[in-house]
Amino acid sequence: MAGAEGGRVVNSYLVYRASFYLMMTVATTALCADPTDDRGGWFLPPVVAAAGLAAFLTVDRKPEWSLPSGLATLLGVGSLGLLYAEYTMDETQAIRCLGHWLISLQLIKYFLPKRIEDDWVLFMVGLMQVLIGAVINVGDQVGIWLFLWAVLAVWVLGQFFLQREARRFLAPAGTVANARAPLEPLEEDPYRSLFDAPYFWATARVLALTLGLGFFVFLLLPRQQGVTRSRFGPTTAKHLTGFEEEVELGQLGEILENDTAVMTVEFTDGDKIPTRPPAEPLWRGATLNTYEKGRWRRQNYRSQRTLASYRGRSANRRPALRQLIKLEANDSPTLFGIRPFVGIESAYRLGQGPQLNPVDGTLYRNEARGPYDYEIVSELDPDLPQLSEDPPSDDRIKNVLLEIPDDIRAALEPIARPVVAAHPGDGPEAVRARAKALEAYLLDPGVFAYSLEMRQVDASLDPVVDFLVNRKEGHCEYFASALAMLLRSAGIPSRMINGFKGGDWNDFTQTMTVRQKHAHSWVEAYLGRDKEGRARWLSLDPTPGNEREKSIAQIGGLASHFRGVTDLFRYVWVFYILGYDSNRQAKLYSPVRELFKEIREGYGIIWKWGSETFSKLFDFQSFRSLISFRGFVVSFLVLSLVVALFRGAVWLFKRLLALWRGPIDDLQGSSGVLFYRRLVQLLADYDLKRAPAETQGEFAHRAFRFLSGREDGAREVAALPEKVVEAFYQVRFGHRELATETLEDLEKSLDLLEARLSEPAPG
Repeated sequence: MAGAEGGRVVNSYLVYRASFYLMMTVATTALCADPTDDRGGWFLPPVVAAAGLAAFLTVDRKPEWSLPSGLATLLGVGSLGLLYAEYTMDETQAIRCLGHWLISLQLIKYFLPKRIEDDWVLFMVGLMQVLIGAVINVGDQVGIWLFLWAVLAVWVLGQFFLQREARRFLAPAGTVANARAPLEPLEEDPYRSLFDAPYFWATARVLALTLGLGFFVFLLLPRQQGVTRSRFGPTTAKHLTGFEEEVELGQLGEILENDTAVMTVEFTDGDKIPTRPPAEPLWRGATLNTYEKGRWRRQNYRSQRTLASYRGRSANRRPALRQLIKLEANDSPTLFGIRPFVGIESAYRLGQGPQLNPVDGTLYRNEARGPYDYEIVSELDPDLPQLSEDPPSDDRIKNVLLEIPDDIRAALEPIARPVVAAHPGDGPEAVRARAKALEAYLLDPGVFAYSLEMRQVDASLDPVVDFLVNRKEGHCEYFASALAMLLRSAGIPSRMINGFKGGDWNDFTQTMTVRQKHAHSWVEAYLGRDKEGRARWLSLDPTPGNEREKSIAQIGGLASHFRGVTDLFRYVWVFYILGYDSNRQAKLYSPVRELFKEIREGYGIIWKWGSETFSKLFDFQSFRSLISFRGFVVSFLVLSLVVALFRGAVWLFKRLLALWRGPIDDLQGSSGVLFYRRLVQLLADYDLKRAPAETQGEFAHRAFRFLSGREDGAREVAALPEKVVEAFYQVRFGHRELATETLEDLEKSLDLLEARLSEPAPG
């Protein structure tokens, strides 16, 4: 930054070029922001940054060090081969391949001389990378890089304009700047005093205004209803451990220490009024039925049934809880929601929307890749039966829900028998009591403890038996597996559920972000059929809650302390950028509409009062009634209004006349301005010209330093430029007339300056 005389000076061209390379690096980062979809793209931003630094130190300072044009052409043609090779490796990633090809062209362009047109080409290449990144990437990090690129783009365009105008201004008289000449540092930087605090403050205001107006226009653009986050073709999605067809016991622990977001949820009631969720909601996911040798398996067949859309509250409908879910990209077909579901709504076409498996109550989607947006409507009572789920047949109860290996049955029956002995009977309530007793047995903190460590004391035993008999500590998957086996050993049909429990609630956005660390396993016990023949399932969670919450709170490191702020940015990106549709637009505008409605009603009341008041005020029964105090007030108001209208008409006429005549430079013949112009002409004869970004005062100060450094008589008149500029300021901005003595003094001073500058240099 250039400050006072003798301070450090920053070359404006080098600032422009460094900013340009930084902008291009951010554009490449926006393209490669999602590493799960671009496995080999993580190294491209560092390569682009290194190439920009190399070009900054070589070609941009010495254009003769650039690549030969023939070699550059050969490399450009060769990049087409790389494009084709990458496309043949994965034809579903055509747009991403195009983005990578643009990066290769960008790198070639870096090491060529850069004219004004070349910088425009590079800028458009960066813009294309940003647009491609916005289409193919949906992670919340993409929004941050897009914002940074927009800020840098506005800054770089401003610097580009200054560099272009400087070359036009400094072109020799009677010529124009050579547009085909490479951009390189000027011999004398015209913007040495540019980078100061006022300049950066003004730039910040322009950035804020530009980005604010852009975002405002984005919010105002008409939106379609039910916009969903989609991608170009299939994508490589994040793997969601614990929701495969076969899950090894303990495998869920892999994601319990992962802070990655799985979904973001908004909650409303049945009438779509925002509300808070229940404490620690269970997000039901995959149903696991068969256990053998430390592995749980899902059923090997899938049927589907579509739930009807929720019709809202009616006289015979119970209160409901809506969950608007933005599911991040993952490779599992499983969908999540709070059970029991009574309705599903989505913007996907028939066959692509959420489906319910009536056999095991699992929600799923047909396409297990990419992000997914849907809305679940749930009953508030978790003990109510699930609609559209078929009761298990006797054969399924016997061979699936009560199936338990013989060695495990032999080990667990002695444990379960004394626990359930106090609750005999065959009815649903007796079954419930026995199931609750087994759950309470595992919740005893004096016997069992929560831990993420997965060690086995006796490798010869089944992991569930080893957990119950020896280890007696583990995470939720061990507790749920143990309860499911205990229930089956006691003759109670059961199944294990993998899903999520709770989430990070954000008071700023009124949303919940569910992360992988919230993964959870619990058990559903079958109680039989209700009076209407529907299946009754009881959810049981045997995992110690307090110890689990402490473990979750420790995951995330330093970033967890700023979770409220980061989730706020994530909410804006997911709900108001990627998922911004007509419904959300209407929700955003509703307070504004209500405000305008109240304003209109208020003005209506004022207008009604005013019209009634004026009608009474001007209601004169006869001419004699006009001669009164009320008549005097009315006459005064009417005459005042006529005078105001006349003066307004005169002012408007003068303004229109001035516009018709065109601008008149009333300072053209002013003495102060003429003296300043003479000063500029005198100094220009000695190659001392005012730069485009330089004020008259800064120019006068530079002239003072120039004249003070001469060895001739010019030192005597070094202060004259500042004296003339001061008079110019008084006339131009102070609108003052100079005294006759001042005019004569200025004329003598300029004559003396001209004489001193005309003297030959000594020696």
